Amino acid sequence: MYSLDDTIAAVSSPSLLPGRPGRTIIRISGAGAFSVFMHPSLKFQFGSTEGAALNKRGITAFRVKLACGVWADGKAYCFTAPASYTGQDLVELHIWATQPVVEAIYDALLQAGIRQAGPGEFTQRAYLNGKMDLSQAEAVMHVVSASNEGQISAAQRLLQGGLAAKITRIREQTFDVLSLLEAGLDFAEEDIEFIGARQACERIGLLSQEIQRLLDGAVRCEELMELPSVGLVGAPNAGKSNLMNALTGTRRSIVSEVEGTTRDVLTALLELPGGACVLFDCAGLKSKQDDMLDELARQSAIQAIEAATVILFCVDLTADNLEASKAIFSHLSRHQLIGIAAKSDLIPLEELPSRVDVLMHTFGIDFLAVSSQRRAGMEALKTILSQALLSAQAGQAESDRGIAINLRHRQKLQSALKHLAEAAEEMNTGRTEIAAMLLRQVHQELGGLEHEHVDERILDVIFSRFCIGK
Repeated sequence: MYSLDDTIAAVSSPSLLPGRPGRTIIRISGAGAFSVFMHPSLKFQFGSTEGAALNKRGITAFRVKLACGVWADGKAYCFTAPASYTGQDLVELHIWATQPVVEAIYDALLQAGIRQAGPGEFTQRAYLNGKMDLSQAEAVMHVVSASNEGQISAAQRLLQGGLAAKITRIREQTFDVLSLLEAGLDFAEEDIEFIGARQACERIGLLSQEIQRLLDGAVRCEELMELPSVGLVGAPNAGKSNLMNALTGTRRSIVSEVEGTTRDVLTALLELPGGACVLFDCAGLKSKQDDMLDELARQSAIQAIEAATVILFCVDLTADNLEASKAIFSHLSRHQLIGIAAKSDLIPLEELPSRVDVLMHTFGIDFLAVSSQRRAGMEALKTILSQALLSAQAGQAESDRGIAINLRHRQKLQSALKHLAEAAEEMNTGRTEIAAMLLRQVHQELGGLEHEHVDERILDVIFSRFCIGK
């Protein structure tokens, strides 16, 4: 059984660069959190004068000296139970020093009998002390893992209790129907009907619709853990590899005038104004495969394209024949596309607008003229791509309202949907007792999303996914 009695500590900020000072946060939670200021191996001086005292409900500047004579300045952010993140006495030491000095201070804390926190243990204590419900605790991890504004927004709605509020409302409505059914069963001999079968089925149907809307409008937390992907797609030798190298500032793709140079799916991390994404370049899609390697390359490319969030559809501005590009374009109708008019540096400046107009007329989408060689249009492309990714993810999740839910949430909600459907069937056949039992099961399952019936092993799995210090 997990114990809340001991005091835990962890470094809650990224490691510093070697030899460079910076601010590091050491977080301490538990009944002995304030005892660190009295440990003999760490001598704290508060404020700018001798005798200044620690403010246990605020911020206090300090200088700490180690037994070896090394010292560091910082600020102590203090919170007394229960008015803290964890619900316990909590101290955050914001220390300005180099990494070795921080490590020496942290080691002294551990030698004082304070235990190093495990992954997610601060948030686990917040949950166990009633400072947040379980879905909010999980949201902390998803906020940390989110890679762009849309994902952060969805995770923050989960953190703010959006899922808990919706579930509470559905549970109350379920309990209301259940109470009427059970009241009817209690007075069955007196022939009193509190709710008819038809009315009960209608209300069960409305509950099912509520849960289905929640499922349909939610962001999968698995999506928050993954970066969105952007695919470079086009006919062979359309300039995809050059474009990948220009966007990422690396020579990730081999560039050659020979068709079919790229056989495998190549990936690279691309930083954009709205967050990061995975950019991939795959084999040019040919209508006819010359050998088995061509076919394998094509299959890999199709799999990657299917999973892409946005497609950069590349067309060679110098190409006279667009049939190969048309054939590829016909398979991309379900994707969000950004048209790329590649190799613009090879077209005379006065001809460029008309060439781009031809592509827009042919494919029915806007095209951005770019030159990978001269890096023309790269910044504009990054801005357009960033906006497209945010738009795509908002569309997938109705990001204005969408709440992040994970696999555990989804399984519970789907199970509740199944039991609601079964309850409606039982009501239609006159088996009210069984319908009531199923509604009771729905009520319990939805309760398990937040507080009730959460096995300790489930908690261990949830919080083990966090990083240490959160």
